[in-house]
Amino acid sequence: MNIVADPPQWVYLLLAGLLVVTGALAAQKQDRRAALAFGLSFLLMLLVFVLDKALESPREEATRRVYMMQIAADTKNPDLFVEHVADRLEVQGKPTTREDLRKSMFWPLLKSFDVRVAVWGFSRDDVKEIDENTVEIGFMAKGEGGGKQIPVYCRGTFRKQPDGSYKMVAFKAVDPINRNNPVEIPNFP
Repeated sequence: MNIVADPPQWVYLLLAGLLVVTGALAAQKQDRRAALAFGLSFLLMLLVFVLDKALESPREEATRRVYMMQIAADTKNPDLFVEHVADRLEVQGKPTTREDLRKSMFWPLLKSFDVRVAVWGFSRDDVKEIDENTVEIGFMAKGEGGGKQIPVYCRGTFRKQPDGSYKMVAFKAVDPINRNNPVEIPNFP
């Protein structure tokens, strides 16, 4: 995990504790040394925050891309959806291409049932860094349309591409309760 681009929550908690302690000491002592310690603590917290917001870790990019794919699926836009997919990918263990996904009967199905798509539940605990160029994230998703809801637990694997971006190279959907049972998404791809 890149601690600079994606600091864990404990880093912020530690820095907040340091800020509170140095702030209390500066208020109690009211001298230059205590004020300097508080100022340095504040600058360190600010630096971590700015770097966190300015740099995007592979996990954060993968999460952002899944959200963008959700928007594309919700608006039934296959061209926008496949922008976040590598040229070749595996869906439920079967190889396919970005072009096959774009031309899939999945898109007319979404339109005909006016399916609404949602994703949520991105947790740091559900991330697997396979190597320095590959990250796998877990999340919940659902399609709602035609009077039915289909919730699934998903695993998306994203790999660094030659242009430096991370794109999806593998996708799996399973039952959210029993994660050993694959769930087939109709006509996908």
